[in-house]
This record gives sequence, structure tokens and C-alpha cells, in this order.
Amino acid sequence: MSLVFSDWSVAPPVYILWIFTLVALILGLFGFEDETNKRSRLRSLFTFIFSSLLLLILFLVALRVFFVSEELFKTTRSPNNNYKIEFYLTNGGATTSFGVLGKLDGPLWFEKTVYDDYRMDHADVKWINNHTFSINNHILDLKKGETYSE
Repeated sequence: MSLVFSDWSVAPPVYILWIFTLVALILGLFGFEDETNKRSRLRSLFTFIFSSLLLLILFLVALRVFFVSEELFKTTRSPNNNYKIEFYLTNGGATTSFGVLGKLDGPLWFEKTVYDDYRMDHADVKWINNHTFSINNHILDLKKGETYSE
């Protein structure tokens, strides 16, 4: 059993990143019309290049959806309803095995992966107390920030 440290994911939903990137790209294009000085032209060029690169990165991240699927199959809450963990069945295709991914919901869109087990297709979850639970014979204490990854 290996316990690893995992930080909260603080990225906003992808559609918000797409909107901001497209707005930056459009503003960068309109900025090329402003030829008052060299600085404004350089700023527009930087905005256009940066937003184009960000669009490319977001496109590559979106391609991941076509190759690795995550299907929600179980949701559990702590006895006092302070913690909510959603379990996803992951499948990378014909040459990979199933896996189970457990994500702890946080405020706004924040989430933290607390359980990641490869070659697993179920999640036997039992809450021990308000912040400790057992999943597939692994005991994790959410208050201490414990996670499991194999």
C-alpha cells in the first residue's frame, strides 16, 4: 500500500478556459488594427501567440476525453455530510484494464483525487467515522489528507 500526497485541483471547468481563451484571441486580433505605437502592436502579437498556444493545449486536453473514459458509478457521503466522494470507473481502451478513481468534492469546482486504483472495477466503501473510510481494504483519513494510488 502506498500513500501519496495529492493537491487539490484548482482549475476551473474547461468551458470557462475555452471562453477566456477565445476572447483573448479575438481581442488580440482586433489589437492589430491599433497602430498608434510599437508597444500596442507588440502587446497584440503577444496576446495572439499566447492565446493560440493555450487553444492548442486545451484542444489536446479535450482529445483525452476520446481516449480515456471516466464513468461515474458511485457516490458516497460521510455520516455528517461534510465529505462527498464520487467514484469513477476509468477505461483507457482495449489494451488497458479498468481502474477506479475517487474524487473528493471541494468548494466551487475544486476536487482532490483521494483514491486511484488500477486493475479494479468496484468500490466497497464503508465509513468508519466522520472523516475516515475504508475502500477495498484501504483505510484513508481525509482529515489527515491521506490518499491511495496504485
